[in-house]
Amino acid sequence: MNRPNQSTLIYPISPLEFLDHEITIDFLRGQLDRFQAWSFEYFKQSLIKKQNSIETLIALRSLFIDQLLTRLWIYFQIPNLIPSPVKPNRISLIAVGGFGRAELHPLSDIDILILSDHPLPKKVEKPIGDLIRILWDLHLDIGQSVRDINSCLEEAKDDITVMTNLIESRLITGNSALFETLKTEIFSDKIWPSATFYRAKIDEQQKRHKQYHSTSYNLEPDLKNSPGGLRDIQTIKWIAIRHFGGTSLIAKMNYLTAEEIAELQTCEQFLWRIRFALHSVINRYDNRLLFDRQLSIAKLLNYQGEGNAPVEKMMRDYYRVAHSITELNQMLTQLFEESILALNPQNSPYYIDEHFLVRENLIDIKQDDLFLQNPVMILQLFYTILQHPQIIGIYSNTIRQLRIARRQLPELLSKNSEARKLLMAIIKHPDAIKKAILPMHKHGILAAYIPGWKHIVGMMQFDLFHAYTVDEHTIRLLLELDDLRSDEGRVRHPKSSSVYAKLDRPELLIITGLFHDIAKGRGGDHSELGAELVTTFCRLHGLDDRDSDLISWLVRCHLLMSVTAQSRDLQDPAIIREFAAKIKSKRRLRYLLCLTVADVCATNETLWNSWKQSLLRELYRQTERYFDSGIHQIPQQRNIAREHRAAALAMLIQKGYSEKQVRHFWLNYRFDYFLRYTTEQIVWHAENLLGHDLTKILVLINPAPFHGGTEIVIYSPDKRYLFTAVCNELTNRNLTIHDALIITNKRGFALDTFIVLEPDGQTVSSDRHQAIKEGLERALQNPNYKRSAIKPLKARLRPFAKPTEIDFLSNLSDQQTYMSLIATDRPGLLACVGEVFAKLDLSLRSAKIATIGEHVEDLFILVDNNNSALDDNSCQILREAVIIAIDNMEDVDALANR
Repeated sequence: MNRPNQSTLIYPISPLEFLDHEITIDFLRGQLDRFQAWSFEYFKQSLIKKQNSIETLIALRSLFIDQLLTRLWIYFQIPNLIPSPVKPNRISLIAVGGFGRAELHPLSDIDILILSDHPLPKKVEKPIGDLIRILWDLHLDIGQSVRDINSCLEEAKDDITVMTNLIESRLITGNSALFETLKTEIFSDKIWPSATFYRAKIDEQQKRHKQYHSTSYNLEPDLKNSPGGLRDIQTIKWIAIRHFGGTSLIAKMNYLTAEEIAELQTCEQFLWRIRFALHSVINRYDNRLLFDRQLSIAKLLNYQGEGNAPVEKMMRDYYRVAHSITELNQMLTQLFEESILALNPQNSPYYIDEHFLVRENLIDIKQDDLFLQNPVMILQLFYTILQHPQIIGIYSNTIRQLRIARRQLPELLSKNSEARKLLMAIIKHPDAIKKAILPMHKHGILAAYIPGWKHIVGMMQFDLFHAYTVDEHTIRLLLELDDLRSDEGRVRHPKSSSVYAKLDRPELLIITGLFHDIAKGRGGDHSELGAELVTTFCRLHGLDDRDSDLISWLVRCHLLMSVTAQSRDLQDPAIIREFAAKIKSKRRLRYLLCLTVADVCATNETLWNSWKQSLLRELYRQTERYFDSGIHQIPQQRNIAREHRAAALAMLIQKGYSEKQVRHFWLNYRFDYFLRYTTEQIVWHAENLLGHDLTKILVLINPAPFHGGTEIVIYSPDKRYLFTAVCNELTNRNLTIHDALIITNKRGFALDTFIVLEPDGQTVSSDRHQAIKEGLERALQNPNYKRSAIKPLKARLRPFAKPTEIDFLSNLSDQQTYMSLIATDRPGLLACVGEVFAKLDLSLRSAKIATIGEHVEDLFILVDNNNSALDDNSCQILREAVIIAIDNMEDVDALANR
C-alpha cells in the first residue's frame, strides 16, 4: 500500500504510515516502546522547562493508539459496510471510557467497542479476532466488546457502567452513520433518563467514597478513585453530558464562574501530571500513591529538598487540589440536582432569621457579600446550623461565598471577640462535632480560625502506623469521641462510653483533640509544644485555670496511657504506682481514657482491637482502684500471689479435684507463677496438667479469647532456644505476638504463655488451632533449633527502615532488667532477639510486644544466670549484640535489593 500523508503529530512517526510488511508483533512492539520512551522523555523535559504539556501528551497517546487501530482495521480489511439486499450490516470501531474521552495515560486501559447493526457473519469475525489477538500480543491492556446495536443498548439499559462508557464514546474508524445512530439512542429518554442517571451516579460516588473512608486525606491516596480524585471530576462531567445531550455545558449554563472552571481544569491537570509520573515509574496499572513510590514521583515532578521534603511538598499540593475538587464537586452536584430533579413545591425556601434561609434543608445566605462584610457571620453560619436540626448541609451558593471570603480574610477569625464567643457556644453544643466542627474543617474554616491549624492541613505522617494526614487524623479523633455517645459506640467501647457519660465538661475534649497533634512538624516534642499553644488558646477564650490546666496536661500527656498499656507490665504494682503518680487525679484519668481510645481508633482502621481494649481497660481499672484505695492499700506482690493461689484452689476443689492433689502439683511452682498468672489461668493450667504426663511436652490453645487475644501455653523442658523456637514457629504461621510470659518451675520445665493475633488484629480462628498446636509440638521436640530463612524486608517497608534503638529502664526494678527495643518490624525479628538472649545465657521473664505501623516498640524483662538484674557491662554487651544481630538481618535486605 502507499504511505498516507504525513500526520501533524508532534511525535515524528504515525502508525498510519506503517507498511503491510511491517505489521508484525516485533515491529509494532518496538514502535510502541519507542513511543512510550519518547513520551516519558518529553514529559521530563517539559517539567524541567516548566511547560504545561500534560494535555498534549495524554491526547497524543490517544491519537497514536487511534491511528494504530485504524491502520490495523485497514490491514485486516474489516469492512465499514457489508452489503445485503435484505439487511445491510454497518460496522464501526468505537473508543469508549477514558479512551473515548481521548485521555490515555501510559498504563491506562484501552477500551474499544466493535459495533454492528446485526450479529457479524463468520467471514468478518475472523479478521476482527485477528485484530484483537494482535493487540493482546502487543501487551496492550485492551478491554474489547463486540456487539450489535440492539444488544449494546440492552446492556446499557441494565448496567450504569456500560451506559457511562457509551456516553463518552468516540468514533475511531468505520461507519459513522451507525455511530450516530448509537449516540441518538443513548441520549434518548428510553435509556437512563437524566434524573435516573443522576441518582445512580451520585449513589455510585457515595459508595466509592466510603471505600476510601470518605476522606481525601489518606496518606496513600488513589489518584483516580479517592474522594477529590479524577473520578469526582469525571462524575460531574458525566452528569452534565447526560443531561445536556452529549456536550458538557457547565460553563454555558452558568453553574460555575470562569474562575471556578479554570480552577477545576488546573486541578485536573495537576492530577494528570502526578498520574503520568506514577505510570512512568511502575510497570503494572495502578493509581495509588504508595509510600515507596512517592519520593521518586516527587523528584520526577521537580519537587526539591532533602529527605522527605519533596514528598511533603507534593502531597500538600495534592491535598489542596483534592480539597478544591471536593468542594467544586459538592457545589455542582447540588446545582445539577436542582436542574435535573424536579424540586418539591412544598419545600420552597424560607427565612430563619435576617441573614439565613433554608433551601431543601440546606442553609443559604440572604446576601452574597455577608461574609465579606462581616467575617464573624462565618461562625454564625455554623452556630445557626446547630440551632436548626432540619438543616443537613450548606447550599452551593453559600459554599461559593465561603470559598471567596476565607481567601480574603485579613486575619484569623479567633482575633475577633464575637467570633470567640460563637466558637465556644458551638463547642458546647452536643452536636458540635458532626454538624459544625466537621463541616468547618471541610470548608477550610478551622484553618481560618485556629492558630497553627493551617500548618497541619495535608501534613504527611511518614510511617505505616498512621493512615491519614495530621489534620484528618485529628478530625477522626473528634468523630471517635462523638461516637462514644452513640448506641454503636456503647457496644464497641462499653467502658469508655460509660466514663465519657460521666465527664463534667466533655466539650473540653474537643479543644484537646484539636490541639493534641497541632505542633507536629515544628521540631521538638509536639506534645510539649502543643500544650503551650493550647494554653494560649484557652486563655484567649476565657477558660478558667482548672479547665485550662486539664486541657494543657491532656495535650502534653496524650500518649502516656497508650504507651504504658502496651509496653509496661500491668501486673506490677510499681508500674501502676508510677502511672498514677503522673495522672494525679481520677478526673484526669477519665478524660485521658476517652482521649486515648479515640486517638488509637482514629489512627487507622485496623489498629483498634480487643487486645488493646483489654490493656487500656485493665490499666484504667487498676489505676482507679489505686486512687480509691490509696497508696498504702496497694497489695504487695506476695499477697497478690497468695490471693490468686487461694482462689484457684477453691475453684479446683469445687470442680472435684482434691486439695492434696492440687497442693502437691503446685509444690513445683514458685510464688512468681501465682503472681504472674490470673486465677482463671492457674485453674486452666491445673485442669490440663494434672492428668498429663509431666515429663512430656504439652501445647494448649485456649478456645476462649484472653484479653482479646488467643492464648497459647507451652509446657516443655526449659532450654536455651525455647523462646526463639516458639517465636520462629508462630512467625511462620503468620501470627503476631503481642505478649509473652515466661515461667520456669523447680523441675526445670517452662510454662510459657504467648498472646497472639492474626495480622488483621483478630483472634486466631478455631479451625487453625490444631495445625498451630502440631507445628509447635514439632518445633519443641526438635533437639536442634534452626531459624527459618530470613525474608527480605517488603518493598513498602523499606522507606521507613529505622536504626535500632535499645534502652535500659533501670529505675523500674533492682531485681530484673527492663530492656526496650525500637526497630523496623519484620518477620523473624523476635526469634533473632531471642537467639541473642540464649547465646548470652540470659533468662527472659516476660515480653510486651507493640507493633507501631512499620516498627516495633518492645519491652523485655530479663535476668542473668544468677537470677539477678544485669550489671552495666552486661547491658552494654547485650545492646551491641542485639544491634549487630538486627543489622545482619538488614544485610539480607541489601543483598536482595541489589
